[in-house]
Amino acid sequence: MVMNPEEAQNYQKFLKGNFLIKGWESRMKEILAVIPEQEKPEMKRLLANLGEKIGTEWAKHNTVRKIDSFMLQHWGSELKEAKKNGKNQLVEKIKEIDRKVDEILS
Repeated sequence: MVMNPEEAQNYQKFLKGNFLIKGWESRMKEILAVIPEQEKPEMKRLLANLGEKIGTEWAKHNTVRKIDSFMLQHWGSELKEAKKNGKNQLVEKIKEIDRKVDEILS
């Protein structure tokens, strides 16, 4: 994945967040906290892959990217809500978002 300096900066913003929004790394920690230990490696791999797909697309210039900030906020809300309903719903929501992202990017 080759990024120009602006895209690399945006990607870091996606990963780390800022004082207004949580970054993907923080979101991953929250999700992994409710996942049983034996399932964490697989879930961590899934989340890292999903984050890379979302983040690299979101990092692009607004005129060309297929994933925008509204989508990030919407998916973040969906993940928070699914987390309240337990691990199984959370895992299903992650897989659903992953499928949506693949459709958007294809």
